[in-house]
Amino acid sequence: MFIDTLPLIMQYSRLVGPIELLFVLTCAFAVLYISSPFPDEGPRIENNSGLGSYQYLYRAWQGELVLWFTFWPFFLIMNGALYGADYLAKSGIISVSSWGNIHMMLVVPVVWWSVAVWRSSVRTGSRWCSSWARLAVLSVYVEYGLRLHIRQQYPRIFFNCEELLLDYFSCF
Repeated sequence: MFIDTLPLIMQYSRLVGPIELLFVLTCAFAVLYISSPFPDEGPRIENNSGLGSYQYLYRAWQGELVLWFTFWPFFLIMNGALYGADYLAKSGIISVSSWGNIHMMLVVPVVWWSVAVWRSSVRTGSRWCSSWARLAVLSVYVEYGLRLHIRQQYPRIFFNCEELLLDYFSCF
């Protein structure tokens, strides 16, 4: 997250600076730490090797799995998809509208992941892990907001518009 969007926003706009960003992140983490639940001492499902994909999705949605098993697989897949979409769009392989379609396809999994992480945050060893995971979930929505801002305000800087003849008018 924020590999391509945050440097572009900080360089070409006055939307947010490093000091403001650090202050907002610190305040958000403090609020999330105060509001995060204490770790659950109840039974945990530790043997996750026999889960099928539908069982994994259902148990993660219900908050029955441990936090790391809910958080990390989707976090890595989603960031890989966003990085791949950015790389393809900047190199001119896909059009601007295809870049937007990739983001729209990721909206439902992001909502699923948000609910799953929020519910499984009680199944962790410390409140720090729960707070960091929740902050990462909220930062995905900030990332989507920055991407929408880039798409609307700075498309000619982010996308390689000279090579996108079929979708050239999306760059204005």
